Amino acid sequence: MFQKQKNINWILPLIICSVFILCVAIGMLIYPDAFHKFFSPSKLFRAIPPVRLHKNYYWDVEHYAKMAVNPSCKAFYPLWPFIIRNLFHPQTIEQAAHYFLLLSTVIFFITNFVLYWVFKIALQRTYLAFWMMLAYTVNPMAIFRVIGYTESLFSLFSTLFIWVCLPNNKINQNLKLGFLFIITFLMSLTRPILIQIFFATILTLITIIGLEMLKINKYSWQNLLINLQKYQYEIKTTVTIWVASLLGYCVYGSFCFKTRGNFFAPFDDQSLWGRKLGIHLELLLFPKSPLIDIIGFYLPLIILCLSLIFTYYKFTQQQNIISVPKYRIWWSIFYLYPPLLILVYVYHLIKSIKYKINVTKIKLPDYTNNLAVNYIFWFCVYFATAHSLINFFTWDRLMSLGRHTFAIPYFFLALGYLYRCIPGKIKYQTLLFMSLISAFMLVEQWIKYGQDKWLG
Repeated sequence: MFQKQKNINWILPLIICSVFILCVAIGMLIYPDAFHKFFSPSKLFRAIPPVRLHKNYYWDVEHYAKMAVNPSCKAFYPLWPFIIRNLFHPQTIEQAAHYFLLLSTVIFFITNFVLYWVFKIALQRTYLAFWMMLAYTVNPMAIFRVIGYTESLFSLFSTLFIWVCLPNNKINQNLKLGFLFIITFLMSLTRPILIQIFFATILTLITIIGLEMLKINKYSWQNLLINLQKYQYEIKTTVTIWVASLLGYCVYGSFCFKTRGNFFAPFDDQSLWGRKLGIHLELLLFPKSPLIDIIGFYLPLIILCLSLIFTYYKFTQQQNIISVPKYRIWWSIFYLYPPLLILVYVYHLIKSIKYKINVTKIKLPDYTNNLAVNYIFWFCVYFATAHSLINFFTWDRLMSLGRHTFAIPYFFLALGYLYRCIPGKIKYQTLLFMSLISAFMLVEQWIKYGQDKWLG
């Protein structure tokens, strides 16, 4: 039995990687330039140069490549180019870009096996872990984990971060905090995460302690202090993450101050992209960017709402049954445009309340109680949600939001945890449908990659 389980742990992630490779191969067969571009150590000659030639070929990887050849302070963060510079010693931008692609691909495949193992430990369901990993690996934003962007390295750190924070991880608590400090420090040198980190950790503590207060139904300073004492390890975890992320940025900020005289230069550079506070309600319907961005905006918010509803009723009200409109499998198509999904759901909700028909009763398992006080679950939910809100309130478009949501593992672990609270097989049918659609979109991404087009 042990040997069989061990074989499954290797075979299932290998199958998932093979599906990804198949999508890549199909895209490259349809548009061979994608193959030549991926394996070429230098830029391909274009008979008809694309528009904005100086940006189109490597896109953001070119900025990291310049930093690898010549260290500098920009909106992009330093660890990824630092690794390439010290491992491969590139002399040109083309060489650096090629090494970024090579190393990110290696990290991608290693991370896939490690992340499957982490998902399996977290979710305690082999079948569910497989489907979550498939959705994570074969979504169109997965391309960023193999073409030289920071997503590969950041996903590796995120996988280790999740593993350290798992409640069923038996590592000594002090050792956990030490590992967490190092991982978060490295994450904060890989890409900008300060706002997301503070948002996710603060709301995670508020949610866990708030649910405990609602369960007791006694609101006083004394009860608050009791709960603060009860979750002192979670508070220590939060403080450790704060300190590590701040110190990580301080290292880069100090370099920026020495070279540019501006400690906050990376933030200032990001503001040059057109970011400023504001509310753009039209983004609720029109992302002004690829469709994947509006999907990336809504799905974390939907998961957050469902998680709060489930845990509130089960953990605080001790209600095992929740009545919801009967889900139709054809609703899955609306996941491609979530505003329509929400409208359809609200319509059926009102109809079911008014006429008391087509109602499904969901029996919440006792596992939902564990979810209510699961630190890494709420962190994943809020970290994904943070990107949605940041883009909505600081930009007039949802540019790159799909990449921030689906190219790293937090959203998928949160979804996997939530799925454990939903009985029945319809969730797997929805995942299968979305994975098939995602696979087609991933093939399209590789075609666009070969054409030097915007990927998200």
